[in-house]
Amino acid sequence: MVSASASKIFASSSNPLPSPIPPSGLNDLPYDVVIIGAGIVGAMLARELSRYKLKLALIDKEDQPGLGVTKASLSYIHRNHMNPPGSERAKFCVGSQDRFRALAAELGLPYREADEINIAFDKEQEQQIRTRLDWAFKNGETKFRVISKEEVARLEPRLTRDFTFAVYSEAHGMIHPPEWAFALTENAKANGAEVLLETEVLGLAQAPDGTWLVRTHRGNLRSRYLINAAGLFADEIAWMAGDRDVKLFKTRGTFAIFDSSVSSMLRHLVYVAGLNLSYSQAMGPTMHGNIILGLGWFKEPKDRIDTRVTKEELDCILRMGRQIMPDLPERDLITSFAGIKSTNNLAKPEDFYVGPSGVSPSLIYALICSPGITGSPGITRRIIELLADAGLELQEKADFNPYREKPYRFKDASEEERKEAIARDPACGHLICRCEQVSEAEIIEAVRKGARSIEGVKQITRAGMGRCQGGFCGPWILKIIARELGIPPEAVTRKGKGSEEVIRFDQIGASL
Repeated sequence: MVSASASKIFASSSNPLPSPIPPSGLNDLPYDVVIIGAGIVGAMLARELSRYKLKLALIDKEDQPGLGVTKASLSYIHRNHMNPPGSERAKFCVGSQDRFRALAAELGLPYREADEINIAFDKEQEQQIRTRLDWAFKNGETKFRVISKEEVARLEPRLTRDFTFAVYSEAHGMIHPPEWAFALTENAKANGAEVLLETEVLGLAQAPDGTWLVRTHRGNLRSRYLINAAGLFADEIAWMAGDRDVKLFKTRGTFAIFDSSVSSMLRHLVYVAGLNLSYSQAMGPTMHGNIILGLGWFKEPKDRIDTRVTKEELDCILRMGRQIMPDLPERDLITSFAGIKSTNNLAKPEDFYVGPSGVSPSLIYALICSPGITGSPGITRRIIELLADAGLELQEKADFNPYREKPYRFKDASEEERKEAIARDPACGHLICRCEQVSEAEIIEAVRKGARSIEGVKQITRAGMGRCQGGFCGPWILKIIARELGIPPEAVTRKGKGSEEVIRFDQIGASL
């Protein structure tokens, strides 16, 4: 039952509360902290807060963590040369590489590093790079140096020779953010946090005793503290709380992905200049061996879900790519996507705002721009400090377990490891995705751990991310999801409710 106080506060809502959905319907459940948004920041915060004796919930409207703005980025853990000294971005990005290395070891996650080459094509861009070099040193970085054209040619033979100036820097990190959000959430859940997915926030109100009432389409819950980590929807969450002054300014960039078969063509991250806020020109390897190119001239999206890729924008980034690498392997382009980033009006231009809301110190905002993934460990630390300052008692658990078992990956396993795994479970040797060498066992494990859609399985296992983009493995994945969840194939979605993949699964499909 919804409490009388909750009913009174929400009585004027134009969205009547539906009946809770069993068996996981919410029934005015009490929490110490509720985090809204299961992107990289929300997931990392849930994991860190799960080390304390708290009643904790992480909620997200998607069916899996990390499927919002976290998914659509270059996915690099940058050195601290992109952030003006003294900015919030600079403060939060200190030591990020060390923290990500430690988390990778604890959570059994892949983490790679690559060096970066920053090039300029004219004097204006050269000055921009020199400014960034100065920022790097002022932010405590040491692994930066100017290099010659000859050294660039030795390091990257396929790179253009038309640049005028170059700076080299070491050990930038690479991750796959949705996989990290999933693992962080999994570890938080193992340590007692509740994870409420496919749970959309419809309204917020603060009761006279200071607690927050959160109305969702699955029922109500209440919390002493709220964290707004809702990404591109953070302004809407703020408005629900009565803070109408929060504004987000959104821009869209485009990315192109090239097949892993051409990975040897580029081993370094390559950026062109870097201070022009109207566009970005970057190219480099990904965590899993593809080459990624982006982002072109930033466009204002029609709305916060406008992630379409236009021919004009794709042609633009391919032209920028050819300027960096004249023999750009366009025939090996396998997919493209767009991502939306935002800035906000509470921070200085192009900076983070991590702090209390304008309505209550118990409502904390995490309003993030680029490089938000790099800054996520520092952002998490700051939010925990703010919670303590606002009165939350943080008593550590004696039984907190920071570790997560590393999942089996056929592609990365040695021959001996494969033989041992197949002896235990033949599904470990049954390849479903041939492009990325993903076994049936990996897909089954992903579903049993929480993947509910084709997109969810893809982001965790990479099944469907190869050259054929799911053309071969897609029907197999759909059938495995249906079998594991005990639902008809027609109910399996691409990415959550409303994106069902098939109209009818006939005898041909059933024979897969």
